[in-house]
Amino acid sequence: MASAAVAQPGISYEAARVAAQAHDPAREAADLSLAAAEDQAAALDNLYRPTITASASAIAYQKSLSVDLTGAKADVARQAGQFLDGLPGQFPPEFSAVVAAVAGRVESALPDLLGPLPDQLDYTARDVIVRPTLSAVMPLYTGGALEAVSEAARGGVTIAKGRSQATVAAREVALVQRYFGLQLARNLLASADTRLTASENHLSSAQKMENAGILPHSAVLDVTVLRDAARRSRDRAAREEGLAVLALERMLGRPVEAVATPLFVNTAPLPPLAQFQAAAQANGTGQASLAKGQREVAEAGEKLARAARRPRAYGFGAYSVDPATNLPTEPDWVVGATVSYTLVSPFDRERMLAAARTRAAAAVADERAAADLVAGEVERAHAMAEGARTAFLSMDSSVAAAQENLRLQDIAFREGVGTTDRLMAAQAALATAESERAAAAYEYDVSLSALLAASGTPGQMGDYARREDRVIVDGK
Repeated sequence: MASAAVAQPGISYEAARVAAQAHDPAREAADLSLAAAEDQAAALDNLYRPTITASASAIAYQKSLSVDLTGAKADVARQAGQFLDGLPGQFPPEFSAVVAAVAGRVESALPDLLGPLPDQLDYTARDVIVRPTLSAVMPLYTGGALEAVSEAARGGVTIAKGRSQATVAAREVALVQRYFGLQLARNLLASADTRLTASENHLSSAQKMENAGILPHSAVLDVTVLRDAARRSRDRAAREEGLAVLALERMLGRPVEAVATPLFVNTAPLPPLAQFQAAAQANGTGQASLAKGQREVAEAGEKLARAARRPRAYGFGAYSVDPATNLPTEPDWVVGATVSYTLVSPFDRERMLAAARTRAAAAVADERAAADLVAGEVERAHAMAEGARTAFLSMDSSVAAAQENLRLQDIAFREGVGTTDRLMAAQAALATAESERAAAAYEYDVSLSALLAASGTPGQMGDYARREDRVIVDGK
C-alpha cells in the first residue's frame, strides 16, 4: 500500500514539448517542404554550366544511287579516237604506217570494248550501325533569365522557412494552451471538489441543527440548493478536465496521467517591449519570412520579364565518337554559337514587365505590412502578459479575504447567528476569487507564449517556467 500511494511523476512541459514536436504532422510537412525547397534552390545554383549529353543511336538505313554512263562512254570513245589519230605522227616515218595500222584496228575495236559497259549504273547500300555522339550546349548570355530563376528558387526557400517558423510558433502556443489549460482545468476541478466537500459538510451541520431545533427547515433547503449547485459545478469541471486531457493527449500522441509543470506567474516584470521587438527583427518570424520570400520571388519575376526583352546567346558543340559510322553528309565534329532575339512575340513584353514591377512593389508593401503586424502582435502580447501578471499578483489579498470571510460565515452559521445567504455568498466569492486567480495565471502563460512566438523565440517558454521568481498555482 505504501508503494501504491507514491505519486507518479507527471510529464513536464519540456518533455511535452519534445513529444509534441515528434508527433506533429504539420511540422513534419513544413520541414519536408523546406528540405525540398533547399534542394531545388541548390539544383539551380549553376545554370550557366554547360549541358553535356552522351547519346548512342541505332540506325538502320538504305541508300540507292543511279549513275548515267552514256555520256562517259561517248567521252571515252571520242578522246580515245583523238589519241589514236595523233599517235602515228609521234613515231619515225619508217614506223608510221605500222602505228597507223595498229591504231586503226584499236579504234575499230573501241565500240566492241565499250559495248559491255551499261548505259546506267544502279547501286544500293543497306546497313545497321550504332552511332555514339557527345553534344554540349552552354548559355553565354540570357539577359538575366537564369539568374532570375535561381533567385526565385531562393525566394521559395525563404517562403518555406517562413511557413516552418509559423507552424512551429503556432504549435508552441497551442501546446501552452493545452498543457496549462489542463492545469487550469485541474485547478478548477480541485476548487470545485473543495466547494462540494464544504457544501456537504454545511448540509450535514444544517440537518443536525434542524434536528436540534436550531434551524428551520427552509434554511436546510437553502443549504441543500447550495450543495446541489456545488455538485453540478464539480461535474462540469470534471467534464472540462476530461476534455483537456483528451486534447493534450491528441497533441502529444501518448497518454497523460499527470502534468508536472504547474501554472506559474513570474513576479518580476517582463523585459522591455523594445527588447522583444528587436528579437523579432533579429530572429525573423513566420509572417516576416513569408513576406520576404514573396518579395524575393516577385523581384525575380521582374528580372525574368526584363530578360524577355534582351537577346540570348548559346554555345554548342557535337562530336562523333566513331566517325566511321557517320553518314556521308554528317560532320565528324561541329562547334558554334547562336545569338537570337525575339522580334515579334504573342504577348506584350512591355505590359508584362509593367505587371511584374507592380507585383514587386505590392510584395514590398506586403513586407512592410507584415513587419507592422508582427510589431503589433508583440505589443499586444506584451501588454496582455504584463496585465495578467499584475492582476494575478493583486489577487492574493482577495483570495485571503474571501477565505477568511468564508471561515467566519461558517462559524456564524454553525452557531446559529449566520444566514445561509451570507454563507452561500461567501462560498461564491471564494470560488470566484480562486477561479480568477487561476485564470489570470493561465492568461499570463498563454500571453507569454504568444509574446515569445511573435518575437521569434518560442523555445524560451521553459526558461520562464523554471525561473526562481515564479509563483505557482497548485489548486490547493
